[in-house]
Amino acid sequence: CASSPSASAKMPVAEPDVEVPAGDVKKGAKLFKAKCAQCHTIEKGGNVKQGPPLWGIMGRQSGTVEGFAYSEANKGSGIIWSEKHMFEYLVNPKKYI
Repeated sequence: CASSPSASAKMPVAEPDVEVPAGDVKKGAKLFKAKCAQCHTIEKGGNVKQGPPLWGIMGRQSGTVEGFAYSEANKGSGIIWSEKHMFEYLVNPKKYI
């Protein structure tokens, strides 16, 4: 059927049933700089580094940034990034995906 999703498309995974605590912008920026910025860019049009660029990640399907070699687990996870998915992922990335 022409309207069927491609074989590689996966149904979105339901959001985890978690309460995402309120964030702290200053602490978050400091944490990102210390733990994430070495591998990720956050500006629009940012380069692929050791990790994919994070601009526009919320609402995007996991494993879909062009030019980055994702793991099969990431590409096939079915995650559409949201606050709840991101919170659970950041707690333990290898366990979540």
